[in-house]
Amino acid sequence: MTKTKEIDQFIKKIPDFNQLKSSEMIDYFTYYITIVTEKKYAYANDIKKCFTEAGLSPYSNISSYFSAKSRNKKPKFIKVGIGYILERFRKEEIERNLGTFSEHHPFDSLFPLELFENTRDYLTKIAKELTSCYELRFYDASLILIRKLLEILLIESFERYNRESDIKDGNGEFLYLEKLITKFTQASYWNLSRNTKRSLPQIKRLADICVHNRRFIAKKSDIDKIQSDLRVVLEEILHIIDYSRWN
Repeated sequence: MTKTKEIDQFIKKIPDFNQLKSSEMIDYFTYYITIVTEKKYAYANDIKKCFTEAGLSPYSNISSYFSAKSRNKKPKFIKVGIGYILERFRKEEIERNLGTFSEHHPFDSLFPLELFENTRDYLTKIAKELTSCYELRFYDASLILIRKLLEILLIESFERYNRESDIKDGNGEFLYLEKLITKFTQASYWNLSRNTKRSLPQIKRLADICVHNRRFIAKKSDIDKIQSDLRVVLEEILHIIDYSRWN
């Protein structure tokens, strides 16, 4: 694909591009250069080439625009050597307009992610996705993934003890979460803490409301109320399974 076609494809992703001022186009072209083409910095000449390749008249003084917008109270750019990169918030604003987002790297905001080290790749992925949803304020999605994660762990706890038949119905299908929790909390194969016995049904109840009540919209405070209990429950179930010894 030629450079002209590449810039044309990028422009098509920008809502109402033709209504932008030429100065505003510089912001998008800087994003194109530094993010799409993965150059470390954007220079005035790079921006001028973008205008030319897009068949547009260049902004009158690109260097002055870069300089001015990197020194005001709310800068759009950060000067690096003789080039520029987008300031973080302007970059994120552009990504929202384009409908794209940078990869999110979750941290231990909901529970320690290290709990899932040396378990299974799919569990680590779910734990990270769940935490990312929480950090990005997708609270309904967080509760749905909490429910999924608990269901998987409860099933695998029985499998770990070769007792999966205890949690299957007459057709050989695994029981639904409510019955899984009942079986898990009543099983004699492990000695559960009172907190886990109490917390599991409460966590499930909140997740169920999220899934089944069409008028319920989860908030951060909803998840924060169960956060400490969730951390204890996850750690206790993971301790029971002990993936490091389960091949």
